Amino acid sequence: MANHPLASSLTEKPEQQADPRRWYALGVILLPILLNSLNTYMIQVALPLIQSSLNAGFSDAQLIVTCFSLSLAVALIVSGKLGDIYGRKRLLLIGVSGFTLMALLGGLTSNPTLLIVIRIVQGLAAALIQPQVLSMMQVNFMPREKGLVFSIYGALLGFGFAFGLILGGILVNWNVFELGWRTVFFFNVPFGILVLLCLPILPESRGNRTQSIDWIGTFFIMSGLFLLVYPLSEGQKQGWPHWIWGCLILSLLLLLAFIAVEIRKQKRNGAPLIDLTIFKQPVFAVGMASVILIYLSMFSFFFLLTYYLQLGLHFDAQATSLAFLPLGGGFFLTSLLSSRIVSRWGTIVLKIGALVTGSCCIVFIMLLHRDAIHLLHMQYIALLLVYGLGLGLVTTPLTHVVLGTIPAKDAGTGSGLFNTVMYLANSLGVALISILFSAELRQPLNDAVLSDYVRAFSASLAACAGFALAAFVCLCFLRARQEHA
Repeated sequence: MANHPLASSLTEKPEQQADPRRWYALGVILLPILLNSLNTYMIQVALPLIQSSLNAGFSDAQLIVTCFSLSLAVALIVSGKLGDIYGRKRLLLIGVSGFTLMALLGGLTSNPTLLIVIRIVQGLAAALIQPQVLSMMQVNFMPREKGLVFSIYGALLGFGFAFGLILGGILVNWNVFELGWRTVFFFNVPFGILVLLCLPILPESRGNRTQSIDWIGTFFIMSGLFLLVYPLSEGQKQGWPHWIWGCLILSLLLLLAFIAVEIRKQKRNGAPLIDLTIFKQPVFAVGMASVILIYLSMFSFFFLLTYYLQLGLHFDAQATSLAFLPLGGGFFLTSLLSSRIVSRWGTIVLKIGALVTGSCCIVFIMLLHRDAIHLLHMQYIALLLVYGLGLGLVTTPLTHVVLGTIPAKDAGTGSGLFNTVMYLANSLGVALISILFSAELRQPLNDAVLSDYVRAFSASLAACAGFALAAFVCLCFLRARQEHA
């Protein structure tokens, strides 16, 4: 197993220089990840209720999700480099503070547009958190420890997913002080304060402090991604006017300009925002394509299952969270064990995970046409459990596969790029799948009957299956690339 692709890792400090307190520090640096994960999935289960309470439209509900993910995605690359330059602990402190403040303001607002703005700012704050955590995980641990560290990271995401959905449902149903959905925002305030109190334990960590930030490239990529995702969310609401198509064309031009600027800076030995030569590494390039496809499938599935349960079947928030429980439990289990499984069986585990995920979407369609109502019965519970198991097998090891190709000196930038792609897939997945869902629904959400929801959900599940199976094909190509490396 010495030549196993997952065994390759970053150039690190010698083992004798490893900080003996690194495992305590790991517990602290993972707390902000749990904070963000719980927030994301508590809002996921409460989203239809938020839409109804604020008299918001379906596109507004999409933007509550996509604007957070999009602002997070576009700021991640820069924040990773900022952490390298100014200190990862400092960026964590700023990010957690901003995230907590926005959670408080989100719970206080009653205007959907203002809530979308708050979620944008909260996404920017979250962007300061994510790369710092992954960078610290990469530079603080020895190569032989990284499989375990990334498994703990993946298991924590699985725990945040499962427990966040359950906790969100419980908080909304308890309706403490008649706050309803607002409790999912207010919950983050004391948790965020707890994280802030723990952060002084961490030592400061930096990368290459002499590097500069490519603000021109930053402008191009931020503008290009925003003009790509926002029109997709607004297009169906606005009836696809000419300005929507103009924005999409402009986004393409801006992204092409970004690539041109980065290549030019690279040739002149400048400091590009993204060193595009990293995509010449076959494992990294194919791995990132797999990340895009599997997360497109996953986030689309989560978003639409919530709407099918709450609007199609009229489940309350707590029943919705129970439906997600086997999925989260399976994800948690295989994320925790993925390092050991992959060490024994190799990258075939990732391919099995992607194949299982896509196959479960197809089986889900078949079950819907036999019984579209009883999603808490055993056949659906078993199916969602298997889906979660497959998801954990592919997503958690992918993190190590992709980030394991990045030099330690670029840990912050590489971590930011990885997370950018992941959260961009979230935004694009929700925007694109919502277009398909609305087109197949053929009715406003409140006017549609169960048969409309079954038709729309089935078509959307087919798209989710397609993304997952395309990820399986990419992972097969990844294996071929590794054999030629």
